[in-house]
Amino acid sequence: MVTLISRVSARSSSTDNSQTTGRLTPALTLSVHFRGKTLTQTQLRSFAQFNSFTVQGRINHAELVDSKNGQFLAVTVITNCLNDDEGMTITFNSSNGLMGLFEKGYLPTGRVVTVTGHIAYVRETYQNKDGEIQMLKRPSIHLVDASIPTGGLGPMPADKAPTTTRRVGVVKPAQAKTSVLEELRAPVEAEAPAF
Repeated sequence: MVTLISRVSARSSSTDNSQTTGRLTPALTLSVHFRGKTLTQTQLRSFAQFNSFTVQGRINHAELVDSKNGQFLAVTVITNCLNDDEGMTITFNSSNGLMGLFEKGYLPTGRVVTVTGHIAYVRETYQNKDGEIQMLKRPSIHLVDASIPTGGLGPMPADKAPTTTRRVGVVKPAQAKTSVLEELRAPVEAEAPAF
């Protein structure tokens, strides 16, 4: 059984020395009684606030990882906060459309991307095999629900761009004008009522 008890108290206050007015200022005290135990506000569960983090950097590493829950894409992006600094790493995992981009060759190492997501944790240390705490080369931020927004794919190294085939042909101006006119007339003739 959960019981909520609240208490409102009133105080009198003055706004300035020449004019004294009494106001009631409500103060709310919240106590929760749960199965005979009283929980204060500091003992209640805290929920994540909305924190959106957007960063631009270069892809340092991206790979498909097989796990017991299926396949996902693990990405590491390096960004610089200051000129000539070591930078920091942004890591995230994705099992949505970013996997398709990666498989088609659109997320190679060195490509500039803008990533947005929610901060899961920040760390600067790791534990080695001997159990000793070591410093990371760069601070690391891990994102959840990460995505690359529209317009977030920046330039990529020319040697890593996927090859696409383009249909190339020569169109003479006279051919272009007649084909456009034919395309415009075709729907009108098809929709014209027959009498």
